[in-house]
Amino acid sequence: MNSLDILRAVAAASQGQDLVLRPGIVRFQLELRSVDEAASLRPRLVALLEADGLSLAPLDSLLPTFYVLQFPGVARTIAPDRLFAIADALVERLGLASCTPDIGSTLYAEPDARLLRDQAPESVVVDQYCWSNAGAPADPRWSVAAVRAPAAWAISPKKGDGVLVAQPDTGIAPHPDLDPTALRLDLASDIIGGDSDPTDPLDPSVPNPGHGTATGSVVISREGGGMVGTAPGASLVPIRCIEDVKIFDGTPVAAAILHAVKVKADVITMSLGGIYSRSIDEALQVAVDAGIIVMAAAGNCVGFVVYPASDHRVIAVAGVDSQDRPWRGTSYGVGVSVSAPAENVYVARRTPQDGGHPEVSGGQGTSFAVATTAGVAALWVAHFGREAIRAEAARRRISVQELFRAALQDTARRPPRWNSWLYGTGVVNAEALLARPIAAIPDPEFAPTAPEAVPNAPPSAAVAQVFEAVDRGSDGVDWKRFGAEATFLAADAWRRSSAERSVLVETPVRPLPSPGLAAATPAVLQRALALGRGGAELVDPLPPPGRSERHTEIMIAPKVAGQESSAESARASLQGRGLRDLQDEVEKLLAALDADPDTTPESAGARRDVLNGTESAVRALTSLGEANLTPEARVTIEAIVRLKGRPAFKVMDGKLSGLPLELTEWHGLMLAAEPFLGKLCVAVGRIDLDGAHIGTGFVVDDGLVMTNRHVAEAIADAIVVPGAAPRWFLRDNVTINFDDRGRGDAKRFNVKSILAAGDTPIGRRVDFAHLDMALLEVETTNKAGAALPARHPLVGDLQEAASPQSIAVIGYPARPDQQALDDLSGKETPETIGQRLAAIFGLDYGRKYFSPGELNLVTGKVDGDARRWIITHDATTLAGCSGSAVIRFGDKLPVLGLHFAGRPMTANYAHALAAVRDADVLPAGVFDRPKWV
Repeated sequence: MNSLDILRAVAAASQGQDLVLRPGIVRFQLELRSVDEAASLRPRLVALLEADGLSLAPLDSLLPTFYVLQFPGVARTIAPDRLFAIADALVERLGLASCTPDIGSTLYAEPDARLLRDQAPESVVVDQYCWSNAGAPADPRWSVAAVRAPAAWAISPKKGDGVLVAQPDTGIAPHPDLDPTALRLDLASDIIGGDSDPTDPLDPSVPNPGHGTATGSVVISREGGGMVGTAPGASLVPIRCIEDVKIFDGTPVAAAILHAVKVKADVITMSLGGIYSRSIDEALQVAVDAGIIVMAAAGNCVGFVVYPASDHRVIAVAGVDSQDRPWRGTSYGVGVSVSAPAENVYVARRTPQDGGHPEVSGGQGTSFAVATTAGVAALWVAHFGREAIRAEAARRRISVQELFRAALQDTARRPPRWNSWLYGTGVVNAEALLARPIAAIPDPEFAPTAPEAVPNAPPSAAVAQVFEAVDRGSDGVDWKRFGAEATFLAADAWRRSSAERSVLVETPVRPLPSPGLAAATPAVLQRALALGRGGAELVDPLPPPGRSERHTEIMIAPKVAGQESSAESARASLQGRGLRDLQDEVEKLLAALDADPDTTPESAGARRDVLNGTESAVRALTSLGEANLTPEARVTIEAIVRLKGRPAFKVMDGKLSGLPLELTEWHGLMLAAEPFLGKLCVAVGRIDLDGAHIGTGFVVDDGLVMTNRHVAEAIADAIVVPGAAPRWFLRDNVTINFDDRGRGDAKRFNVKSILAAGDTPIGRRVDFAHLDMALLEVETTNKAGAALPARHPLVGDLQEAASPQSIAVIGYPARPDQQALDDLSGKETPETIGQRLAAIFGLDYGRKYFSPGELNLVTGKVDGDARRWIITHDATTLAGCSGSAVIRFGDKLPVLGLHFAGRPMTANYAHALAAVRDADVLPAGVFDRPKWV
């Protein structure tokens, strides 16, 4: 599908000429090569897109070659790499200098939001990488004292009086610790609302309500309240340009920077970040040329400095705790200028849940480190005077920014064992800064550049090098054109290299470079992209946390004929003779796996570790509980569960192979199912995008395949406008392959379209109210002349999913993402444990598996399932079984449900098909085609 065809459909659906930079709509920054091209831009766009409903306007008079092209009313549901491909096509067809889409970059995690919401996917990142459980110091002024601000006030009693600090953020909300006289609302703006009122609406539907209030208070809160800012005499100019500090769009942030220039701000502080933006790049230069001090947060929960802090003109601030140690979640790297308090910094807190009773409490994040430093900058400007500072900078032929950075770094405190390579020259010291005459400030030094190879460098160093290359404009690449896309791709690869970080990806499927960037192939980007290889092609949505429904002791304890197992009896058995019987069973099962001719020395060694560790792991399980096991013991227990309690059998020509079925507890049930197994298995196929495994689907009618909506979102782009059904644009070379190994083309069929899907995008977090289902139109005869497999019957009785029973999942597990296995102790990452389990079982990813288990929670019993269409099961889905069939053991093995998500050690989630049909969510007639039994 031609990228411009998608944009033409977007233009046709555009609703009006709204020029406001509203969040979440399709939008591009266009950079002309000359202002002379401006007059012809709209006519050329209208001709190219064959529609006049587009909204086109200059970004700002301060950047005359930048225009904003947006499509009001069209939600940004198109994947980022497709947006970059569209931008690349616009550059080629219109002869632009650059074109950058706003993609809503989620690179900047916000740990402070942990206080403001229920658990969400981002909390995995927060808890693992960012959040510190250290108690907050009793003195709410500790962070102000840590940067020696009170001593600086003694030197300069102005305390920032007369200085304007501009703050692009979520806006501001009333709070007793924010004196209205400290706010210059007459100079404020709401970029994303289109007026001058910067009030934060404290919308509970976004993750960071109240963020701007918290960060602003750290700068200018007056003395005498529950806290105090570092510049209690300064004035704040709030500029509302984001709803969610985590969702970063370059265009409104650039507009906010330019607004700060127009109101003659002295300091700009940005507690936000993401990927490179051409308009921000140019806006930063305008701000620096205007004599403004510009600083930004280094970033949270990522191992490199995010943009715009990564820009060499910006002062990047990292975070420390109350002991001058690097804060757990701070970004770091050569781009950092200095550090400041970022852990348990007292802030003025506003939340949607506060009931009109604001509080002062501790917050975490480099958002507060940069705000603290911005207040110190205001003290410096007030003390020496705006004109004197600018005169000194002019005398040296440098910018005010360079002069201040040199002073800030030279006077910073250097704690013991300080790593200046990663965290800047030290911790901000306002007292020493104000005591240093401006004439005595040393000349600035050029910022160091990270070498391509650093001993013991973290994997994130490869991503940092891409940001640095873009900043330097090096490697002979047109980074003005490709910088945003390159930093997006590099960051995406880093996020996909870890299960926890993958919750921050903007697209569920691994993105591809645009044709223009693919042709450029910069080596620095190729090194970064290598980080994401080997992980899952599709990152599944994460369901909400819940109590585990799995009874591990029952799963692994030897069964006693005629005796029903309970958790108590299983535990007692494993504490006695049952342990020896279990060891014998495990030894036989592992010996069977060792007999496989494809066994590797690594697999054999991993299996010996399981055998040797069985006794100690089981004793720990029965005495300490599963949550308290060591990572080694948890691998052993999980291996035993997957060996005998919840095995995964390879499917070969309609038969089960791998583990000997007779040694598992499923032998009797599977013998009864054997006559129907072949017909079932042949109807399940692997969905591929250009050869890459995306998910699973199964035939429900002639030419009709069922899968998940989040799989559909990976293989197609949807254009969504209010009041209309989504219009889907299938990507190139989407197929479904029914071969057991997922290989060859003899059983591969082309996917023709998305016939129907749940009406709400799935995104990255499961909402039980949303239908994660899609129906694909598939060719009925392939190029090899083979006919599409026959449809398999679906369970139409609502009562069948309302009863606990044995089930099985059949699908194509992919390489693990966060579905691998969580280590509840936090000592080991899930993907590491998943790899160890893969070695034990010799897993062959991307091929067909049959996994039996039990239906845990039936329809109407899952918390939060108001529609009564969710069931949970404990079959081993491994990872990436999106779109797998959940079958019930009955006549013909009919499909009971559609598997769509799972949380390790808790439950796997599926839609009960009969309940979905009864809900009447999909278009009329869709469910008339399948065979129901």
